[in-house]
Amino acid sequence: MNTLVLATEEQEAEVSLKFYNRAYLHLQDPAELKAWLPQADLVIDLLLHERPERLAQYNQQGKGDKLTVFFNANHLNLTEFTSAYSPLNFNLAGLIGEPLVNKEVLEVVPLREDSHRSIDKAFVFLASLYQLVKV
Repeated sequence: MNTLVLATEEQEAEVSLKFYNRAYLHLQDPAELKAWLPQADLVIDLLLHERPERLAQYNQQGKGDKLTVFFNANHLNLTEFTSAYSPLNFNLAGLIGEPLVNKEVLEVVPLREDSHRSIDKAFVFLASLYQLVKV
């Protein structure tokens, strides 16, 4: 599964500890996303909450329903956050809680019910536990 991580250096260190057994490409410059996104199956974009316009980029350049994007959804209403870019043609799910990634069971809020299978596939690949949370 081709995986991209958009995160600060500190966040990437946390991601690498959590998913140490999985290969991914850490994009330090969001401009690199244009080159790598068409091949991505999974994106962990921990900066998306600051740049919601990237939702349009995921819609246009991603693999449609074959793309799953996780992002920092703490203190966000997913429906409101995505409303300007709906409908989304990819699977979007928020990660919530503190710490966000560095814990045994990740808390995941899916935007849509039909994303559950894609979320499950992503976590099987990441070899990590998660629980779906309703907020």
